[in-house]
Parts: sequence; C-alpha cells; structure tokens
Amino acid sequence: MSNWRRVDEIITYHGKGVTPKYVDKSSIIVLNQKCIRNNKIDYSFAQYIDDNKIYNEEKFLKIGDILINSTGQGTAGRVALVEYIPENFKIIVDSHILVLRTNNFFESKCLNYSLFSIESTLQKFMDGSTGQGEFDRVRLFNVKVGYSRDISTQQKIASVLSALDDKIELNNKINAELEAMAKMLYDYWFVQFDFPDEDGKPYKSSGGKMVHNNVLKREIPESWGDKSLREICYVNSKQVNSKYEGKYINYLDTSNITKNKLGGISNFHVSRRPSRAQRLVDKDDIIYSTVRPIQQHFGILKMPLEDMVVSTGFTVLSHKQNSKFNDILYMYLSSDEIIIRLQNIAQNRVSSYPSISADDILSLSMPWPLEENSIMLIAEQLGRCHEKIHLNQRQNKELAQLRDWLLPMLMNGQVKIGDNNNVESDAISIAAEPDVCYGNTEHLDIPSNRKGFARQVLAGKVVSVFKDDPNFSNIKFQKVQFLAEHIIEVDLNQNYYYQAAGPYDNAFMKSIYGHFKTQKWFDSQNQRFVPLTKEERIEGYYQGYFAPVQDRLDRFFNLLYQTTEAEAEIIATLYAVWNNRIIQGTTISKNELIEDFYKWSDRKQQYTRDQILVGLKWLRDNNLEPKGFGKLIKKAKGK
Repeated sequence: MSNWRRVDEIITYHGKGVTPKYVDKSSIIVLNQKCIRNNKIDYSFAQYIDDNKIYNEEKFLKIGDILINSTGQGTAGRVALVEYIPENFKIIVDSHILVLRTNNFFESKCLNYSLFSIESTLQKFMDGSTGQGEFDRVRLFNVKVGYSRDISTQQKIASVLSALDDKIELNNKINAELEAMAKMLYDYWFVQFDFPDEDGKPYKSSGGKMVHNNVLKREIPESWGDKSLREICYVNSKQVNSKYEGKYINYLDTSNITKNKLGGISNFHVSRRPSRAQRLVDKDDIIYSTVRPIQQHFGILKMPLEDMVVSTGFTVLSHKQNSKFNDILYMYLSSDEIIIRLQNIAQNRVSSYPSISADDILSLSMPWPLEENSIMLIAEQLGRCHEKIHLNQRQNKELAQLRDWLLPMLMNGQVKIGDNNNVESDAISIAAEPDVCYGNTEHLDIPSNRKGFARQVLAGKVVSVFKDDPNFSNIKFQKVQFLAEHIIEVDLNQNYYYQAAGPYDNAFMKSIYGHFKTQKWFDSQNQRFVPLTKEERIEGYYQGYFAPVQDRLDRFFNLLYQTTEAEAEIIATLYAVWNNRIIQGTTISKNELIEDFYKWSDRKQQYTRDQILVGLKWLRDNNLEPKGFGKLIKKAKGK
C-alpha cells in the first residue's frame, strides 16, 4: 500500500483567520504574515485584538496547527508550526494566513516538515485573482506527501527530524555569537584603538598617544597611518578562459550570499555556464557585490568549493602580501559606515540601477598600522571566527539536506527508526546521506490536452543540450528522457516497458523523430541530430512548461553530459528496478538491485558488478534515488 497521501486526506480542518481590529493590549495575540519566516513564528511582529469580542472557538490556534501565509508575492507559501502558546494568552491569525489542523501533534509535525521542504514550490501556488495574489488552496490540497498512520512512527520521525533542527538552531546561535565577537574584536582594535599596548593594557584607554589624521578626519594612534585599499589590496581578475582545464564549475551568483552567509551554489558544465560566471576565486578572497551595497551581498570565502566561480557582479579583493589580513579588511568593508558610504556613491551614479565600481572600493581609506605584523594577532583571531562560522554553515547545510532526504524515506518506509531512535535500513548502503542536495520536488501542473506536446518539448530540450555530445546515441537519448521525466516527477502519459537496453516507451520514441521534423526543430541524419529553422522556439516552450524545475533539470543534464552510452544505460536501468521495488513496496538492498539489473535482459550480462556499483554510487552521490513516481515498468506482452 502506498505511503503517499494528498494533503487534504491528512488534515481534519482548514480555515483562514479573522479581519482584526487592533488594540494596544489584550489577552488575544493576532499573528500576521511577518510572523512566519524560516519555519518559525516570530512573536515580535504580533499584535493584539479586542478580547471583548466573541470569536468562533475553532479560530483560536491549537498546539500542532500548521500556518501558511496565503497572500502576497514573496510571502505567500511560508510555513510554520505552532509548537507552544504563550501562557495566559489565546492566539488567532489574521485573514492572510491559512490554518491546517490534523489528528495529533506528531502528525502535524511530520506534515509541517513535508510542506516546509517544498516551501519554494508552495510560494508559486498563486492564482492571481486578487490584487495582491491569493494562495491556491486546491493545488496545496492536491500535493502528495509521505505519510504514516502509525502514531508511534510519527513520533519517532518527528523526534529524529527535530534533533536535526535543534542542532541547526544551535549552530545559528553559535554563529551569531561568533559574529558579535568578531565585531567586538575589530572595534577594539580599529575603532576604539584599545588593542594591547607593550604592557598588555588597552592602548587608548591607558593614555596611548593619539594624533589627528586629515584623511580619516579623526584621531588615530601615533604609530598608525591611513591606507587606501588600493595600497594594500589587489583585485583578483582571474577568469575562466580557453585555458581553463576543468569540465565543471561551482557558480555563486550575487543573490546567493548575504552578510557572509552562503545560499545555493549551482553546478554547470563549463561550456554551458551563465555568461556572468567568469571570476575565479581563492581561499580568503573577499567578494563584494557592486550593485546596491545596502543589500549586503558580500562575504569572505574561507572554504570555497573546488572550481568555484563567482559572478562578474562581484569585485574580488585580497591583501597584496598576506591573505590573513583579509579578515580585517572584510570587517571594515562590512561595517555599517562603509555600507552606507558605498550606497550613497551608488545612488548618486547615473546608471539604470544603483551601483559602484571596483575603483570606488579601492579608493576607500582606513586606519592601518605602520608595522603590519602588529595586527597579525587580531587577523588570526578574526580568521578563526570566520572559519568556524563557515564550518557551522556547511554543517547546517548538510544537516538540512539530511533532514530533507530522510523525510520522504522515513515516511515511505524505505528507512526505519529503531526503538532507540537510530536510523535502520538495508537501503542505507546505497542511500546514504547525500553530499549535494538535488532540490525539492516542484509539482508541475500541465493540462491533460498539452501533456503530449510538453513531452515533445522536453525531448527537444534534451536534444538541444546533448546534440554535440559525442556519446549521444538513440539509446542514451531514451535513457536521459526517461530519467528526466522521473526526476521531475511529471505525468506526461508515459508508458515505459522493459527493453533490452533499459526502460523504453515504444510509441513515443518511434514518433518523436517525426514530431521533431514536423515542428522544424531537428532532422535525424546518420545517428546525429541536425538543427532545423525553428529549433530556437524550443527554449520558449521549455520555459513555459518546465520553468519551475529548470534548475533541477539543468543540473541533471550537466551530470549526464559526456557520460557514455553504457553508463547512461546502467544508471537508467538501476533507477527503473529500484523505482519498481518502491512502487511494489518490497525490500530494497544493494544485492537485490544488482540481481534485478541482471534479470532485466540477457544484454545486461555484459556489465560487471563493479560497473553496477559505480552506477548505484552515482545515483546516491547525486541524490537521485527514486521515490516511487510513475507506474510499474513491466515486460511488454509477448516478451
């Protein structure tokens, strides 16, 4: 029996809040959209409503209620769980928040985790029927999530996932303390000038001599001077060019770092990277967005990924002699005073948007000791703070990936929890914690009468991406198409059966070449695809149908590009037999999958066990384990 349920099959109540009339103080707290962020309820934004008015009792929140913002671009779709209610208060929500209620707290907690894991998808569930956009409840209620009816199982799942969340929250608190400590150290040395003197006493407070500096327009220590960043820094201008030896890059856009906190990093084949993905970076480089400094898209790279490339929208800076001093320079550039100064420069510039140049940054001046070695101590202290912050950020990302990976596996029964709350599963050997999060499933809503054409568009995109791949054959085309459809979990009326080389949709693959020619997208000549006059239209159609899952598909295509035909066949067949076992609800182990692979067809005997294990590892390492989507693949009649 399937462990997947629609949201409307799980909840026992749904409703919106009230239109509030606010008062200064009362016993009823009212929550608004600002209160819901990062799966938490922030009561600092809450207000009060008149407690003399009578409200329907079911409107008052209960512990375990799930809250979803229901209006507003950028805020609709945010999810939070009511885990406690302040003593001596009742809580109600305003009319812009949707309330979901289930049978018990642990069921709610599991559902909350499921919905939060697809929050970016929920934020797109807008019907646009009102001026500010209204959250589409029907689409929400049709979302399928992993589900267990057993309360004991729900409790164990909630406990394991909560433990991961608790560790993430602890790391966030530690990072906040480290950031405060770094600022305090920097201020002692470079603002208050109370660094240790020769006797170990605070320099300025102990009477250290200060002199006025005309450039900085302030007093500084006698043994210090002013330095422009141009004197002590250089701009790292290394770029990806024709001599670049790597095949792939890890790309950071300006929007994906804020105040030294890294967001998503995208992986691209170097030949298909975005045009702005140019600047190569090194450890300890400072990256500073040149657009709207007030948005604070900057950071110091303590642990850059291998082959890391950042946007041309960043200026990349480093100290000329010793990158350890970069931690001091970063504290200066990230200070409120400098952010405001650079923002003022940006706003006064005549351009389409507020921006600065590298020269604007290099023209800044800061206090700097005449003897640089005297500040090595604070440079090393700040460096340790920043490295620990980045370590905690990396751990939090891994913990969040583990949590989001575990959730459907636990709910679907592929992974079980023992009485001591340890994770137990035969599948763990092939479905271990992923190193890279592949992303949450977006739910595509393609009308039934357009599914056939949408499938042609996806096939056209596959050919557009792979047509220059020397390993791209008919077999590889079939397997990439199969995997793409299953990874994004889109129903395009697929009808796959066993075929010697792997899963195969006979009717579709026999007709697609004719469709390509009719649409004037491609012609097939000598096992190669030749672009026709209207190939460029594919991208527009592709964006129309598949934009919500574009990032996931782009990364998948990058992973499959230049794999051999044999590798694609092995991966697709392993995916198919693994997915079949999930659908059938049978056990899943490494040996069982290998046995199923060899039973697929006589053709599979040509592959060694080591090749199959490499394929399993590839699926695991790239977080591409199947989830039971689609129909059971069977042998065709007569086979």
